[in-house]
Amino acid sequence: MPDLDPLKALLAYAPPRPWCPHEPFPKQKLFLDLQCSEALYGGAAGSAKSDALLMAAFQYLDVPGYSAILFRRTFTDLALPDAIMARAQEWLAGTAAKWHDRDRFFSFPSGARLSFGYMDGNRDHLRYQSAAFQFVGLDEISQFEERQVKFMFSRLRRPKNAAAELSRVPLRLRGATNPGDIGHDWLVARYGIPEEPGDEIIWSKDPKGRAIAFVPARLEDNPFIDREAYEEMLEKLDPITYAQLRKGMWIRDGASLVYGYDPNKNLIAELPDLAPGEAWVRVLGGDFGVTDPTALVVLAFTRFDPCVYVEESDEWPNLAPSDASDIIKAWQERLQVEQSVGDFGGLGKGFEAEFAKRYVSMQAADKADKLGNIKLLNGDLFHSRIKIVRAKNPKLISTIAALQWKNSTHQAEHPRMPNHTTDALLYAWRKCRHWMWEEKEEPPADPLVRAALAWEAVVQANIAKADREASAEGLDQDGFFPIW
Repeated sequence: MPDLDPLKALLAYAPPRPWCPHEPFPKQKLFLDLQCSEALYGGAAGSAKSDALLMAAFQYLDVPGYSAILFRRTFTDLALPDAIMARAQEWLAGTAAKWHDRDRFFSFPSGARLSFGYMDGNRDHLRYQSAAFQFVGLDEISQFEERQVKFMFSRLRRPKNAAAELSRVPLRLRGATNPGDIGHDWLVARYGIPEEPGDEIIWSKDPKGRAIAFVPARLEDNPFIDREAYEEMLEKLDPITYAQLRKGMWIRDGASLVYGYDPNKNLIAELPDLAPGEAWVRVLGGDFGVTDPTALVVLAFTRFDPCVYVEESDEWPNLAPSDASDIIKAWQERLQVEQSVGDFGGLGKGFEAEFAKRYVSMQAADKADKLGNIKLLNGDLFHSRIKIVRAKNPKLISTIAALQWKNSTHQAEHPRMPNHTTDALLYAWRKCRHWMWEEKEEPPADPLVRAALAWEAVVQANIAKADREASAEGLDQDGFFPIW
């Protein structure tokens, strides 16, 4: 166990009674005894995660002014029968606690409050920016984005008054969850969770070096559940979900991912060398936003190679049209891009006008049949026909490896997960012509013929580039202003 000396001045362990109707079992008590500011409980299904979180919120309800809040991701989840809010109402029925239905909180004789909230929308967490709590609990925390959870740390505060009991209450953020969902990766990274945790607390450190804890819990830890009946239900699950929920294994379900990206197949250190006389053809894809980030991806391909290479990509938040056009023009010139396509979204006219003023050539992306094209791109990923240069594409790599479907129908991407770089990749990939040479032409044996064909491709690319530049300047193909 790490050194927790700075926390010794805080109150000792406070039991959740008299408000909790039963004593915590040993694994729950281990969780409740923690004095560190941040901890996670759970793993396997049936381990009484919600109960443990509710007990933790109850620990200081007798302290005047104490304020705790418990979250589910959506109001629908919060209001479900037997969910954490309903469980609290059941536990506190017949006690001195008073339920305030309109604002969804309990008040207690001490003046303490226990509230319930949700953060469904992208900005819902900002509704709490003027609130102060000593306890924040997130049930099914893997359904939340990391930025939402981090924001709630800013809501944890207490008065500095040695005479006030509240000033000695520990500030705590607690989560409970099973493996999976959109928060799986950041939780594994933050808490140092191995794929198959044992029974002991896993200690780690937050970015500031403070101790944080993960308490793995299993079905066997819960003495209040009909284990045999529940086990029978869990056995009906697919193998991956069974491993997550029954064994508490922190493994990802690849079926929930949008893209079939495999680092062993799809990552390379750098672009391959070309034979003498050959040249890269490059396509730039863009996905534009003002409140959302703007993303650019450059793909490269060449004759006699069925692969498309993701040469470079990046993403910028809060990018104005003028800044976007400057960046695109610089990328087009530096990388000698043949063609550029982008999705202007609802900002089309503003972006297009700015691009025209700055002589930036960019076509509107073809967005038809996105799902069909995702399937085709996944075919190229599976057959190693898409290669991503590792060092120049960190944001794309993290996005394509994590982007999930909204649900099991696989008809839409998860609305709360970033997809800007993957969309830019998809737009550019649709314009590549690498498939034209796959299994249709073999490289000529004669190097002079091969060089001549490659030179012809370069000439055609230069002609196309000149046509685009002339078009951007308002000239026709012969270099004159067109007569309308």
